[in-house]
Amino acid sequence: MSEPLPAAERFGLGAIDQVSYAVADVEEAARRYGAIFGHFEVAQVPPMAVTYRGRPATVALRLGFARSGPVEIELVEVLEGECPARDHLLAHGEGVHHVRFPVSDLAATRAAMEADRWVTTFAGESGEVSFAYLEPPGGTAGPVIELIRAAPPLPSSG
Repeated sequence: MSEPLPAAERFGLGAIDQVSYAVADVEEAARRYGAIFGHFEVAQVPPMAVTYRGRPATVALRLGFARSGPVEIELVEVLEGECPARDHLLAHGEGVHHVRFPVSDLAATRAAMEADRWVTTFAGESGEVSFAYLEPPGGTAGPVIELIRAAPPLPSSG
């Protein structure tokens, strides 16, 4: 019996561009993870409207960002509200929560994954960016997948 195709291949996701860790305290985690990934830039995200497990919610976050080659490393601290990173922290402690894939058509990719029994747990928009977190069929046996669609880059003037 052959193994099913990995999600990245099955849904044409390409390469990940982010690995995200759920942490209790971004400042403290940035010091520890900095030994691996270098300096983290920390930013606070004011409360934003999201959909959490199918219902409207609000979440405020503190995020840390570093890079490892082409991959962004994100640290997520939930300041208030509901968010899968908080659930992960309570259930499993600090660690990898999700990997992110940029997509050009978030709605179509999300619909294809949901048709394959993936469950959208968290979704929203912030400015020109739309995102959705999906758990694999049967729950979170591994990292969640985040799909992100950012506004296309502006044409360069030349």
